[in-house]
Parts: sequence; structure tokens; C-alpha cells
Amino acid sequence: MESGKTNDGDFSYSARLAYELTDTVNVYATYATGFKASSVNLSRDSRPTAADLPAIIAGGLGTPNLVSGTRFAAPEESTVYEAGLKAQWSVAALNLAVFKQSIKGFQSNVFTGTGFALANAGKQSTWGIEFDGSVRPVQGLNLNLAVTYLDPKYDSFVASAFGDLSGLKPAGIPDLSVSMGGTYTHEFAGGTKAIAHIDYQYESPTQIVDGLLGLPASVAQNLKREVNQLNASFTVALTNGFELGVWGRNLTNAQYLTTIFNAVAQSGSVSGYPSQPRTYGVTGRFTF
Repeated sequence: MESGKTNDGDFSYSARLAYELTDTVNVYATYATGFKASSVNLSRDSRPTAADLPAIIAGGLGTPNLVSGTRFAAPEESTVYEAGLKAQWSVAALNLAVFKQSIKGFQSNVFTGTGFALANAGKQSTWGIEFDGSVRPVQGLNLNLAVTYLDPKYDSFVASAFGDLSGLKPAGIPDLSVSMGGTYTHEFAGGTKAIAHIDYQYESPTQIVDGLLGLPASVAQNLKREVNQLNASFTVALTNGFELGVWGRNLTNAQYLTTIFNAVAQSGSVSGYPSQPRTYGVTGRFTF
């Protein structure tokens, strides 16, 4: 029987080198390490030790496909390399970064329908590019854009809940994410403000879940989501602190599943949570 105790320790650090190309442009390079302590599986799907398994089965407490293991996941250790550029002008700003992250012992926690399967991957890595910028082309108008490209991979994950995932892409991480928006503020004589805002979110098609226990791998591989969401609002702000606004979320009524998992205690069934439908609302606020 396991003692139920863990004892972890780590020394994490980061180093950064920056250089000002001009008064408005700065370049940098960073190296950092990180640490996540060991985790404990307290669900009914935690694995008994090899010594305890025979007694559990003999006592009629075994479950289908029960195998020996541990209720603990070892710590994660991460390293990150990043280089980038930051710029700030009077009417515009931008940030650009390229990075590579590696996680040894990545802690995977998968809901199985009756509990959670907690396991360490050998290594999971991601490299990516991030850009975000804003510009004020005219008085009162602010435009922003953020773009992220990610290329994640399980370098080694032999003992996952769904078998060997080594070399495959982790689910739920889109290759491309884009966020753009604009806000226009008009101030009337006397100080009353009218504020119009619109934003758009996009995520490229991506597999939602690594796998589903009891179902062929092809089922999970064909369950994907793509996000196309448009939001907008219009607010009137009075000088006495009262604000009244109307807003709409998911104006295109995009429909997709945010997550999928094995149904609770129903072998062979799958559950999921849908995206928020088109929603309208009115908000009043008073500041004093």
C-alpha cells in the first residue's frame, strides 16, 4: 500500500537579455525553467499497487480492465526558450515572440466516466509564434489584433489512458488562433460618451479530445471544433457615473462542442458541453 505522501523539491530560475535598438524598439531573449509538484489521484479510477491488486480482485472490488499502477503522478519540469521584439510608438504598439517549451513528465488527467486517469507523459513540447498589436488611426478609434501559431507534440507518451500517443498532437490546442477587435469612443459636449465595440475570435479546426475509452481511436480523431465567434456592444456613459449598454455575444450563432468526455458510468456513451448560443443583453452600471 502506498504511503499517501510525496516530497518534492526544485530550484527554478530564469535569465533574460534585452537590448534597446531605438527609444521605441526593444529586443530580448529569455531562458526559464519551471516546476509543478507531484499530483495525487483521489478518484475511484486510481490504480492499486501490484501488491494490492490480487486482494482487491479476490474481494470482488475489481472493475473491468483494472490494472496495477499508482495514484501519484510525478512532478513536471519545464524549460522555455523565447526571443522577441517589443515596440511602442505614439499611435501604435506591437509585440512579437518566438518560443519553444518542453515539459518533462507532463501530467495528463483524463476523465474516464467513473473517475480520472492520472499519468505522466515522458515529454510534451510546443513551439510557437505570437503577435499582438494595436493602432489608433484616428482620434477615438483603437484597433487591435492578436495572432498565435502553435505546434505542440507528445514527444513521448507511451502509457496514456488511450495507449501510445508518442509523436501525436495533444487535443484541444488549435494551430492558429486569431483575435481582432475595434473600439470607437465619441465624447459629446458636456462629457457624455458613446462607446461602440466589436471583436472576432477564430480558432482553426482541432481535435477536441485525445481519445475516448471503450471507443475506437477514429471516433475521437473525427471529433473536432472550429471557433468563429463575433461579439459587439454599444454603451452610453453619462457624466454622473451611470452607464447603459446593449451587447450581443456569438452573433453568428456558431455551434461547436467545447469539450467531450466519456459519459458518467455509461460505458460506450459520450457527453459534451456545447458552445454558448447567440445571446443578447442589456447592462446598467452606476459608479459613485
